[in-house]
Amino acid sequence: MVTMYDKMILGEITTTEYNDYMAKKRGFSGVNEYNNYLRHEKGVCTPHNKNKDCAQYLGIYIAERILSNIFEDVIRMAINNKGYDFICKKGYKIDVKSVCFSNKEIKDNWHFTIAGNKFTDYFLLLAFDNRKDLNPLHIWLIKGDEIINRGKLSDKQTFKVQNNIHLLSKLKKYEQTNKLDKLKECCNTLRIL
Repeated sequence: MVTMYDKMILGEITTTEYNDYMAKKRGFSGVNEYNNYLRHEKGVCTPHNKNKDCAQYLGIYIAERILSNIFEDVIRMAINNKGYDFICKKGYKIDVKSVCFSNKEIKDNWHFTIAGNKFTDYFLLLAFDNRKDLNPLHIWLIKGDEIINRGKLSDKQTFKVQNNIHLLSKLKKYEQTNKLDKLKECCNTLRIL
């Protein structure tokens, strides 16, 4: 009988496929879940939903989780899906970006990492005050091919939004004030839990 290990040695399956098979045999969904389990058990790292300093805490645990409750009929993609996080009921791909002020003392701007993302139709940008309080201050929904600051948003590596009345007024047409109220409610609920 040819085992999965034999198939890997013979080159019929990849090492990743073999590792995935072994992780599933141990009761995990795959090798990624198994590796996370090992890292968390050994204390190498903390799960993102318990580590407020982790970028994934704000991006995945807070923003993506809450937004699936704020927008109707969205399909949430798997964590680390390439290019977008949601598909809305109209079929548009939406990439969620969430950041806090880049300087805690001055509170003058937010830096969103766009990374030249051509896979998404829209960017949903969430601006928070800080990681401790997590007060949402703005939500902007901007089409990827929208020309902002002399270039398409999707072509930019980063998108800097300065916190001043003049520059914020330029983004007013993208502001989602009704969603911001719902986001604030959800964040307040999270603080209670």
